[in-house]
Amino acid sequence: MFELLALGVLLAGGVLMVGLMGGVLVIGLVGAVLKLAFLLILLPFKLLGFLLKLVLGLALLPIVAAVGLVALAFVVIGGLLAVLVPLLPLILGGLLIVYLVKWLAKPRPVAMPPA
Repeated sequence: MFELLALGVLLAGGVLMVGLMGGVLVIGLVGAVLKLAFLLILLPFKLLGFLLKLVLGLALLPIVAAVGLVALAFVVIGGLLAVLVPLLPLILGGLLIVYLVKWLAKPRPVAMPPA
């Protein structure tokens, strides 16, 4: 008895499922047709928007390149300073040693003793 009830429920569920799938199929087809229609209607506006973006991008390209070069210059200067500032005491010490060696290596005039 229970088996017949279960079979009836399964059959009813199957019929309901097939019906729902048919409805989804119809709604999907209607949606696809509407999407195609709107795509064809809006295509010129999409192309116009693409062309405007392209022209604006080409117009702004020199400005973006100039800003990029200035930013690159700042990065390079910052990198050089980041390396050279900690080395400054060593560089000054080396220059002091070079100066002292040159100063001490100069020939000194010798005073002639009085005759």
